[in-house]
Amino acid sequence: MRVRSVLARGIALGSLAAAMLYARAGHAVPMGWVDGGYWSNGQFVVVGWACDPGSARSVWVAATDPRSGQVLASTMANAWSEPAVANACRAPGATNLRFNIPVPAIKEESVVGQVIQVKATSNFWPWLTVVIGNPGMFSYPDNVIRGFIDGARWDGNQVVLTGWSCARGIAQSVGVHVYVGGSAGIGSFLIASNANLESEQAVLNACGVTSGAYRYSIPVPFGPAEMMWLGGQKIYVHGLSPVGGTNPLLANSGAFAFPGQRASFSGGCGYVPAVWNAPYGSVVLSRSNGGPIRPVIVAIGEYYTHSMLSLGTSGIVHAEMKTPAQSSWPTVCSRPLDANQLQYGYPGVEQINLGGAYADLQGEEITPVYQWGDAGTTAAVANWISTAPEIAAQSQSDGVVWLPRKLRNGSPISYSLYQYRNIEQTNELSSNSANNGMVCSTFLSWAHLQGASVHVSAYTYDHVRIANAANALFNAVQNACNSGVGFWAGLLRSVSCPFYNVCENAGDQVTNCMAANACATNDNNIWHGVRDDPNATATSISPDRLAGLPPHGVGTSVWSYDQGYHPIAWNAPGAQYGCWY
Repeated sequence: MRVRSVLARGIALGSLAAAMLYARAGHAVPMGWVDGGYWSNGQFVVVGWACDPGSARSVWVAATDPRSGQVLASTMANAWSEPAVANACRAPGATNLRFNIPVPAIKEESVVGQVIQVKATSNFWPWLTVVIGNPGMFSYPDNVIRGFIDGARWDGNQVVLTGWSCARGIAQSVGVHVYVGGSAGIGSFLIASNANLESEQAVLNACGVTSGAYRYSIPVPFGPAEMMWLGGQKIYVHGLSPVGGTNPLLANSGAFAFPGQRASFSGGCGYVPAVWNAPYGSVVLSRSNGGPIRPVIVAIGEYYTHSMLSLGTSGIVHAEMKTPAQSSWPTVCSRPLDANQLQYGYPGVEQINLGGAYADLQGEEITPVYQWGDAGTTAAVANWISTAPEIAAQSQSDGVVWLPRKLRNGSPISYSLYQYRNIEQTNELSSNSANNGMVCSTFLSWAHLQGASVHVSAYTYDHVRIANAANALFNAVQNACNSGVGFWAGLLRSVSCPFYNVCENAGDQVTNCMAANACATNDNNIWHGVRDDPNATATSISPDRLAGLPPHGVGTSVWSYDQGYHPIAWNAPGAQYGCWY
């Protein structure tokens, strides 16, 4: 759009006569006239004409700050000009003596109220630069956005943002953009609206107009789902210039916040202001965006990397493992990870609330989904495991929190990487396995049998796939170590092993642990022996098998009969804080 704020493009007879008198004042001095200015495409365009008397050559012109002399913008006075200008310049036939100087909005707003001053530079010695005629006749207009946030009222279902905004001196409604957590470029964009509601006299006065509509009332849906990411976030509103000027924050931005507290996590602990929709007894499936297990799952041609049993709004039961600590010196050089923690992964099978589950699910590639199946059967699984024997362990992330660790055969169930290679008797009534260990999906096969009296059979992966998986695991650990991020950054900063390839040793140690339960050695002959043995296979139960995905098919578990798509949504009220380790 184009909004003229002062006289532009025309030369009145009186001003032309004055200009011609001005032209006679000096022959070697550039001359000209400021006609005014207008807004166009986000710039304030200063217009007029300038020349060297008696010359048809275009001269250089600059709009300057009358206080400091700083150049705001400059250009050549080479736009089309009418015969009257040629006559004033004593250059008959000249047609390129006008100028249109585009002053950026941010610079125009720095000189609001100041007179429009233009300087021209002669093409001839001594190349004088002078202020051209008509200085002080026009001023830079104040069309700067202003406004206010009056409030953010919550009725339990929505938050209504109210206030006003306008571009001073322009009788036209403006748009507004709402951000949370900071202004544009810092916070997150939330919603766009318009300040176009009826306004009282006080607002009209502030806007410098006599009429118009400049108030806004913006409803933002706000229930438990919105509180998950908006709770406690401060509110910022930008007014949008109708003439392409800057879009500043309105007054009171950051003074109001959305109700409640948004979901958050730190280390192994998390807080959620809402509970999820995964039914009691359903299996929740996720796919990680990194870590050592994902490349193993990808290598065998499957998808989900983690599975957990939902206890509805109370939490979950699952098998999980935190990154082991590093070994002590000098063992760390050859076996970088604490062998005991690598072999007996902590916390193993645990029951945690949804705050802890939220923290554990950070960094997932997808929104987790749930599969339910027969409600009675799945509830039987959940009932059995939620009342199974357990022992309380103090959280390593927050000593105030205690974690119920489930027992099998009288001992806490650890997380054992070897379960990916060999499930042993985990899924049998007389359940047993090395390290008293399970992983997320083999644990669920055990609970499935114990609670629902339905056996989940294991699946045998051929040699090609387990060889690919071994290579993928080794490369993932070695590459993560070489990248020096997260845990590995701390390891590499704290040790000096000039004669060891620490990252290669880490890859060998972890791969040995999964391939052969040999967690205390970096001898790569162990996992190479499995990888290179054409008769070597792996027998286990994966999250995909529980879900009935190809190649396993429906019927592998009670959950596999539900092939619908049910994304996890945190959409019911109920705050929880908890930890997963």
